[in-house]
This record gives sequence, structure tokens and C-alpha cells, in this order.
Amino acid sequence: MTPPRTPVAALLISLLFHACTSVALRDTTPVDQFDRFVDSYFSGRYKFTLEADSANLFPHLHRTADSVRAAGATAALKDLRSIDTSFLDLDRRIDWLLLEASFKRAIRDTVLREYQRVPGRYLTIGGLYWQIAGGRNPSRSEWITILKDLHNAPSALKLGMEQIADPPPLWVRLASATAARYRQLLRGEFADRVTTSAPDSFKASLVDAVDTLASLLDRFIAFLSSVNPAPDDGWRVGEEHYTWLLREVHFLPYNAQELIAEGRRVHEETKQALADLARRIDPAKSWKQLVEEMKTRHPPAGGIAEAYRRESDRARALIMNKGMIAIPEPETLLFVPTPPPLRETYAWGGYGGIEVRDSVPHGRFFVTDIVPGMSTADIEQKLRAQNDGWITVIALHEGYPGHHLQSLYTRNHPSRVRVRFGSSYFGEGWALYCEAWMAREGFYENADDSLAWLQMRLWRTARVMIDPSLHLGMMSYEEAVRFFMDEVGLERSSAEAEVNRYTTWPTQAPSYVIGWLEIERLHERLRNMLGAALSDRAFAEALLNTGSLPPALLKRALFHRFLSQ
Repeated sequence: MTPPRTPVAALLISLLFHACTSVALRDTTPVDQFDRFVDSYFSGRYKFTLEADSANLFPHLHRTADSVRAAGATAALKDLRSIDTSFLDLDRRIDWLLLEASFKRAIRDTVLREYQRVPGRYLTIGGLYWQIAGGRNPSRSEWITILKDLHNAPSALKLGMEQIADPPPLWVRLASATAARYRQLLRGEFADRVTTSAPDSFKASLVDAVDTLASLLDRFIAFLSSVNPAPDDGWRVGEEHYTWLLREVHFLPYNAQELIAEGRRVHEETKQALADLARRIDPAKSWKQLVEEMKTRHPPAGGIAEAYRRESDRARALIMNKGMIAIPEPETLLFVPTPPPLRETYAWGGYGGIEVRDSVPHGRFFVTDIVPGMSTADIEQKLRAQNDGWITVIALHEGYPGHHLQSLYTRNHPSRVRVRFGSSYFGEGWALYCEAWMAREGFYENADDSLAWLQMRLWRTARVMIDPSLHLGMMSYEEAVRFFMDEVGLERSSAEAEVNRYTTWPTQAPSYVIGWLEIERLHERLRNMLGAALSDRAFAEALLNTGSLPPALLKRALFHRFLSQ
């Protein structure tokens, strides 16, 4: 039997492989070097992790794994930078830049000490929601995977109780709420599904695993209540790190302060557009009054997912009937409950990516619906937030022609680098571009739809100001929540979910508006150059076929594509 590798042994293997790879790279042309490097990266040779044994069952959670991963990224970065990019074609040079940004971030992220400061990372059974979502019964092979996950999850929780130190209090509350929801799921809906659907040979093992995990979740929640916390604003990354992310990872020309200024400019423009729309709808009422009336028009409790499905089907039908863009076949979109780890940060829902079943890509549209245990006031807030107008816009944003369609194109891209490394500034910018595109195509049928579309744009412009302001210490948590409520008209529960999310994901929130603006500017420049030769469909398909690139790299690729023909 081969003995388990220690972290030191893993590092030695890393160094040996690095030496061998470096020699191989020097003996070939730059194009060959880059292609071989990509093969090496995706074969896992630069991803050095600890062996999974009883002590290190979750190597990606372990403190030592962070240093091992950083060592692998450092070795990969050195080899990548040894390649002379002046001999690479444009597509390879773009992929080279994507890889370099990823490696730099992997190295820099070690200073964030996520293994100590993020208690939610030790809650590892989020996939259970997907396995049983929508009343589906898992297959036998899926039950095997579920049982394995249930058996592994206690080790992750125990590791967390050994490692967690000085977490921000907000993240402690979020993790505790998620753990409580997992426990409720295990004891309720999941236990019922085991009884009714699991193979008889698995039932006893599943029941035992559920009992063990539910009890350990109780211990984990109690542990979190006793841990010494960081300061209340311990989630802030600071101006220097925030600006570094904008420039080095997202390839943007802004620093944090300039981003706030751009957000403020677009925010004021959108407020004016809302005021103009309100005058056209009812000159006697402000847009905020109209929004409050709109919130009273919503699906009944339990009908939110069906409302999203109905609007998504309508969007898909419009796209097909007008031939707006090709939809790769086969595919389908499923509407499932938002998993517990995301409920505290996704007030409406979100796109959960694609899983292939029986050779068919299934997109997951997460819907944050009413759940057991909600108070009457919480239910009313949730229904007002999930009103008919917002559902119309979110349905196309997350589904067709938004994130789901984009994901279908991405998974078919020939570059493994672009399949793996996507830019939120493209993904969210594309979805906002789709909102405006669908408006031009007549998808919004009534005043609520148009009002929701502009109110949602105001929500996204507020994000451009709030996210950096939070991380720079220019705005407190409560001030951010109040801004969303007073300036945008969000319900408090939705505003809190928004701000919760920003604390965990700096620089993502501005990607909607900034990405959309960059795509619109690119579209305008190309249209001015090409005129009628550039149809909306040609532009949209070119965007999606190019890949999910940061705006600066997208511009470089699209100009080359259209102007070199």
C-alpha cells in the first residue's frame, strides 16, 4: 500500500514536476508550449492537494491546502510567464491572460484566511436540494452519491470546529441559519423521500447517516454561538485589495473610487428615466408610489415558481418566433428551490448552472419561495418582493436569453480555458443587455413590466456604489440596507439579502451595470463601423460564441472577429 502523502511530500512532487515541465516547455515553439501548458493544467498537474484520509477528508477546506494550492499556482504562473506571448495568436493570448489572472488571484487569496473566517464553507450538502428538487426521485447511482455525501459531511463539520477562528459575526449568523435549514431539510422533506423512494438496501444506512449529521449540525450551531468573533466589519477587504481585483482580475480601468463615481452617474440617469416613465403612466403619482402599488400584484404563496416558469416559457417562445438567436438543442430549464446556503443572499433566486442528465443539459433556475417557519410578516415581504413585474424581468435575466442561454453556449466553446474561467462582468452584463434587448422586442406587456425593468436597473446601479463603499468603510451594513430601501424601494428582507451577499463576494455586484454598459458601448461602436451588416442576432451570437470574457478582452476579440473579415 502506498503511504498517504504529507503536505511536504506534495510540495516536493510539485517542485519535481515543475522542473520537468519547465524543460519540456523550453524545447518547443511558443504555440506548442502554451497548448502543452493548458493540457498540463487541465490534467491536474498544477493542482496539488492533500490526500483524502481520515484527517484530511476535505483537502480544499484545510488550512494546509491553501498553502499547497498557492504553491501550485505559483509554479503554474512561473511556467505560464515563460511562454513568449508575442508568437501566440489572439485567442491563445486571451486565454493566457485569463489563466494569469486566475493564478494571481489564487496566490493573493491566501491572505483572506477563508479556512478560518468563512464558517459556511464547512456546510457541504448543498447538492441535496438539487437531488430531490421538484419532487424528483433520485436514481440508484444518485442515492449512492447522496449517501457518500452524508457520510463525508460530518468530517467537514468537525474540521470546521477545529479551524474556525475570528469569523465576522454576520458570516456566523448566515452559517448558523444555513445549518438550521439543512437540519430541517434532513429531518423533514429528505427523510420523507428516503422513506418513500430510496432503495430498500440503502434505507437503514441513509437513516443512520441523517441522524448522525443532524446531531452534528446541532453541535456546529452551538459551536458557532461560542466562537470568538472578528469585528462587525471584519468582512471588509479594503480599498487596495478591491482596486487590485478590479484591475488585475476583471481588467477594468477603474479604481474603487472611480467605480463609485460611475455608479452614481448611471444611478441618477436611471432615476430620471423612472420619473419620466411614471409621468407617462400616471402624472399624479411618483415612481415610488407606482412601485408600491406594483408590489401588491404578485402570485399567491406557493405559486412563485410557477409564475417564473410561465414567464420563462413566454420569453423562449418570443425568441423562437422572432428568430432572435439560436438556442442550442437539446436543453431544458428546471425551476427548483434556492438551496439553504443561498437563501440568505439570493432574495429572488438565481441561475444554478447546468447538469447533464441522459445527455441533455438541464439548467437550474433557483427560486426563493415561501418556506416553512416564515412569519406572516416575512411571507408578505417575500410576496411583495416577488411581484409580477419583477418576475417577468428576472425570468428572462436568469433563463432565456440570459444566463441559461449563455451557459449553453459556454459549455460548447472549443477553448477549455473559456469554459472554465468566466467573467461575471460578461455574464451579468449579458443578462442586463438581454433585459434591454427584450424590451425592444416587445416582451414587456404592461406598465408593471416596464416599471420593474427600470426599478431593477436602479437596483443594479445602486450596487455599483454600495459594494465598493462597504468594502472601503465608506458605508455601514445598516446604511447600505437603508439605501436600498429608501433609494430603490426594496423590502427590508431583500435589502439585507443583497448586502449579505456583497460582504462575501467583493467586486461581483457592480458587474451587472458595468458589464452591460461595456457591451452596449461595444455594440454601438461596431454598429457605427459596420452599419446594417451587423444585425442584433449576429452581434448577440458573436458575443456568446466568443466566450465569457472580461470587457477589455471581449472588445479585443470582437473587433478582431468583425474587422478582420
